[in-house]
This record gives sequence, structure tokens and C-alpha cells, in this order.
Amino acid sequence: MQKRMEDIEIKYIYLQKTVDDLNAVVIEQQKEIRELRATLVLLGKKLQDLSSMEPFDPDEKPPHY
Repeated sequence: MQKRMEDIEIKYIYLQKTVDDLNAVVIEQQKEIRELRATLVLLGKKLQDLSSMEPFDPDEKPPHY
């Protein structure tokens, strides 16, 4: 019975370590997701700014001509 309890305790310790490791990964991924979302918002704003500009006409001569 004692050996069985020790085995269960050892397994519990390993499981707790695994949970802690996975939690650290989730926290890091959440941080990356927040950063990526912020970047996506900025890129979306830049894209809107670019789309509101006048379209480029390749046949139009530059002003110095």
C-alpha cells in the first residue's frame, strides 16, 4: 500500500509540473496574441489610409515635366 501511495504522489508531482509548464506556455502565447492583434490593428489602419489616397496613374507625368 505504501509503494502505491508513493507512486501516486510521484505521478501527481509530474502532473503538477506539466500543468505549470503548460500554463507558462499559455501565458506566453496570450502575450503574443495581444501583440499580434495590436499589429493587425495598426496594419489595418495603414491599409485604410493607403486606400483613401488617390490612385496612382502610371501614365501621369511627374510635376517637373
